[in-house]
Amino acid sequence: MLVQRQMSVVDDELDNFRKVLNSYIDATSAHSDNLHVSVQKLPGKSCYIMYEFWQDRISWMSYLQTNSSKDFQRCIIDMMEDAEMVSTMLLPASWWIMTNN
Repeated sequence: MLVQRQMSVVDDELDNFRKVLNSYIDATSAHSDNLHVSVQKLPGKSCYIMYEFWQDRISWMSYLQTNSSKDFQRCIIDMMEDAEMVSTMLLPASWWIMTNN
């Protein structure tokens, strides 16, 4: 499953946001059900797009209940210009098999 998260950050909070984001990426990447985390900053904007690849929806939903995930959400809430946008996409099982062999 692919999770895309788009976060528009208040300019004054960019440095703090980057620190919190790096901590979240480290914690999430260490989680056994997460395959990969990638972050892109849109040029000329204080907008970040994070892609998280999970084994399945259950793994992702379970991770949302962890302290790492909850801490990240609490920390960034005051740093955001707008509400975070989250979208998900289920990927075919054959993709999972091909990338893990």
